[in-house]
Amino acid sequence: MKNKPLPTEALLDQIKTRFYRSNALQKRFYQDRRMLLYALTWPAKWLDRRALPITSQAYQNLLSDRLEDIATHGDPKRYQNYFPRYLLKTIQDWFAHHGEALYEELKHVRNQLYAIQTLLRQNNTQSTEDIVTPLAQAHAVLAVQNRHKKHADTQQINLL
Repeated sequence: MKNKPLPTEALLDQIKTRFYRSNALQKRFYQDRRMLLYALTWPAKWLDRRALPITSQAYQNLLSDRLEDIATHGDPKRYQNYFPRYLLKTIQDWFAHHGEALYEELKHVRNQLYAIQTLLRQNNTQSTEDIVTPLAQAHAVLAVQNRHKKHADTQQINLL
């Protein structure tokens, strides 16, 4: 079984070409990359907590639509300072408003039957495509790395 690239790579390319166009912003893109990945993997955590299956292409389409919404309706003055925060907030707001409908769509019997049919068509040597779990794990790793370490209180006396 070939390892397919995660949809985050294609989404990062879209973000780079749409929102980090100028040469001055190219450096900023690479500085923001970790938080961009955090924002792009947040939906995987949401889906994983609800045990919702989704294909790589559907995941990419879901987030591409959010990027299109930002490009069309977003206020550049609001996201100019720090785009990853704006992207994460936009994604979280979308899931807060439309998450229940997405949940119903992905849990619908029709989609479950389609998934079973797809399983039956595949060879016994191939496993089903599970994009949610690796992305949710990546999100957890990024979340741990983004936590700030507490600095020791300098006013306390160190006895050692």
